[in-house]
Amino acid sequence: MEVEGLGRISPPEFISIAEDRLLIYDLGKIIIRKSCEFLSLLIESGFKDKSVAINISGIQLLREEFLDDLMEITSSYNTDLKLLEFEITESVLLENYDLINSKLEKIKNMGIKVSLDDFGTGFSSLARLRGLNIDIVKIDRYFIDRISMQEEDRLISADIISMSHKIRLKVVAEGVEREDQLEYLGKYNCDFMQGYLLSRPLSVDDAIYFLNSFKEIQGNEE
Repeated sequence: MEVEGLGRISPPEFISIAEDRLLIYDLGKIIIRKSCEFLSLLIESGFKDKSVAINISGIQLLREEFLDDLMEITSSYNTDLKLLEFEITESVLLENYDLINSKLEKIKNMGIKVSLDDFGTGFSSLARLRGLNIDIVKIDRYFIDRISMQEEDRLISADIISMSHKIRLKVVAEGVEREDQLEYLGKYNCDFMQGYLLSRPLSVDDAIYFLNSFKEIQGNEE
């Protein structure tokens, strides 16, 4: 986020302040609006199958009016809900588990995908994933960093991928920065990856440019 006089401020710096000052719900609504605007821009630019992931806090999920506000915002942009993904952290589930899991079910029924962020560093187990209303597991970068630092048979990332697939969840690897990590994840059929090996965080204009460049590379390969 760019702030006049302060420059660029990263999410870890301002999110906790927004939560402490009870601003996170209104900030979350702004982020959802901006995401819908970006989705519209993607479609106008010819990228009709690209989705946008949004971090959602427990405070947002616990607000009674959240789903109504969500429908109002997405309807105003005529957003295809299947192109939205909500990311939640394991800590969100520590309190009010049943209430939040029920809210996630409603979100999934709307067509929005739900992913569990930073998996493996909190309380969740592979066994408990079966009861969660999620579509995607995101392996925390802690486990990705272990690739090449440990012998392959001692790594558990492959086990997380395999078990997640058995309960029909997609898997995203976070923090992929090296080719050996990408090779390992490809070997064990990880569905998606994110990290600096692919791209650093981009502005809206740079993201469109990146996607166009990637499309040109694919076209040349064909």
